[in-house]
Amino acid sequence: MSDSNPEASPATTSSRDLRSGLLWGCAALLALGLGVLAVTWFTLHSREQRALEAQEVKAQEEFAPALERIEEFKPTSTQQGYDIDRTVRVMHGLELAMETSSESSSLQATLQQLASEDYREVAPEVLEARSQLLRVLQKLYAHQVRDEEQEAMWEVSAELLLGALSTVDVSGDLTGGASFAIDRAQARNLLSQFEQRQSEKRALIEGGAALDNELVDALLDYAEVYYRYMEEWDRLCVLRDRAYLAAAHGDWPQAIEAADEAIVQAPNETEAHLIKALALIESGAAPEGGDRVAPLLQGYIDKHPDRSAPALLLLGVHQARQGEAEQALLTLEQAATYYPVQADQLSDMLNPYRARSFLRKTREGNRIVELYKSTMLGAGYFSPDLELARMAFDAGDFEGGRTRVMDHFARRRSQKQWDFILSDLEFCQLLLGDDYRRIFPEDAWLDLVVKPALVGSGLKLGVRNRSPHTLHNATLVLALRFTDMHPDDYETMTADRTEPAVPAHATTSFGELDIHVDLHGETKGVSDIVAHRAVLVTDEAVIWIDTDAFKIAEAEEFRARSFRKDGTAQTTDKPSTVLSRVLRDTLGNLARDTSVDIQKSLLKDDVGFELPRELAILRPTFRLRVGDAAVAPAENVIRDDHIHLRFDGPVDFDVPEPPAIVLEVGTRFGSIDLAFAPQDDGTWSVAASPGHQP
Repeated sequence: MSDSNPEASPATTSSRDLRSGLLWGCAALLALGLGVLAVTWFTLHSREQRALEAQEVKAQEEFAPALERIEEFKPTSTQQGYDIDRTVRVMHGLELAMETSSESSSLQATLQQLASEDYREVAPEVLEARSQLLRVLQKLYAHQVRDEEQEAMWEVSAELLLGALSTVDVSGDLTGGASFAIDRAQARNLLSQFEQRQSEKRALIEGGAALDNELVDALLDYAEVYYRYMEEWDRLCVLRDRAYLAAAHGDWPQAIEAADEAIVQAPNETEAHLIKALALIESGAAPEGGDRVAPLLQGYIDKHPDRSAPALLLLGVHQARQGEAEQALLTLEQAATYYPVQADQLSDMLNPYRARSFLRKTREGNRIVELYKSTMLGAGYFSPDLELARMAFDAGDFEGGRTRVMDHFARRRSQKQWDFILSDLEFCQLLLGDDYRRIFPEDAWLDLVVKPALVGSGLKLGVRNRSPHTLHNATLVLALRFTDMHPDDYETMTADRTEPAVPAHATTSFGELDIHVDLHGETKGVSDIVAHRAVLVTDEAVIWIDTDAFKIAEAEEFRARSFRKDGTAQTTDKPSTVLSRVLRDTLGNLARDTSVDIQKSLLKDDVGFELPRELAILRPTFRLRVGDAAVAPAENVIRDDHIHLRFDGPVDFDVPEPPAIVLEVGTRFGSIDLAFAPQDDGTWSVAASPGHQP
């Protein structure tokens, strides 16, 4: 029997080796793949970790200046009180930044703004709430590596803050008796609904869900603080509004009383202090009242040196009233120096008043806003140059007063503060009076020419100069009243170009102006214009100019006001000494100094008149009455020493008995009728009588 061989055949061994090699190869490949995956994961994780760490550093760097700025102004234990106006301005500034965040303002731009904010005298609670909100936003921002994540995070956060502010429950009356509270459950429900609507943007935000509660709590905390101080400011505004209105009506005791109440409620505020000083000055208070003015204003100047211009103005006026002319001159010149320097700081204080846009919808509200703006930016009564002009005019220095008036309007032009030019003109006409009118007595001989543009929604603007003077360096400021605006309210805008000259006896074009005005959230255009007026600013004069239609309507309204319904005359305006002389010399001799000229034609004849030029300062209106008809002049110009009038074809004089004609001359001081009757020798007799009554 043969022996058996335990060794496998060569073929079997070869197959086994092949399988073993394949297994080892697969294992090696798998190990290599896993290693690559591990290295890739580790690399990506490390890269993401480094990106997150870099983003945390970036967030720290970008948020630190704003947070440090707030810490810098947090009060120490020795500091007391806060300024409610500064507090509201700071709160309103953040709200405005959030409102524009999705349109033009980035997170970085807003942080830069917050890092340069002036937090002096801001309520500590507001500073803490803002710090808390910024710290939560910093945490959220630290998770956003990509640009689109950062953008989405900022837009959603901004909209969430505005949403949080809208969840506040207001009970009571917003004129000062309101109370504010946040229903946090309701607020969370509303914010949750908002988050669902913003799901696309929120999907981009890394770590957003984890920080939701913290962010919402910070937002609601800020909203509670926001409205608590808004409520306090609203109560203060009620008192100050009453003081402003009393001052506008010249009720100085009431103005002082309301201002005192406001000061008691908010000792660090500024507006009521200024109103009280104004009221004490203008009331002609007893000596003890006058003795309070200087300390009150000096205390204001010491406490608010960066906003001292209005107080210096009032102090200068007070010194002038006390007979301290040299001291008043220096103080008013100091105010004139400070107003432009402090313009940014003072105008920035206007921000909270934007939240009170409802004031512009009533006559009383407009008075409040205009007096406030005039105080802060040196317009009207609060213009140092105009007060210096009043001092010069009172001292009999007409040329010095004229120079001061023109200096003021030169400043207004350089600062482009056209909103206040209407307040300036009102002051000039009411308080400088006839001295101001003497600067350019022929203002009624300039007309505003307005026509719709042929293309687009604009107006073609021009000025017709019927006076004998060429005016230089002319800027046209259009004053428009739109539908839904109060009759005393106007929107101002300037023509696109300044003209080198407005020549005498010519019409000057000021180009076209597109009309698009946002009024209470509604866009107004040419079709919404109720009335056109304008102010012409030149080197020689600054004057109202109006369309013919406006002048006619104004004249008729004046005549209607001049007589009671029962037909008896009301008391007309009382002329100054200067105008009394003009009335006596000019109107008294008007019949003697007026000539008539009849130009014959085929059907009806033209009638011309020459009147003394001195009549111009009275801003007269002219109508020719023939029977029951009253005709406006076809030509009304000043040439040489006369006012030239021409009436085209009112009547045919080539008849056996020519009719008598009456030239009506109306002024704000009364009117006079000049009756012309033909004489047998071809001349005309002239008889003057009191004006025709409507």
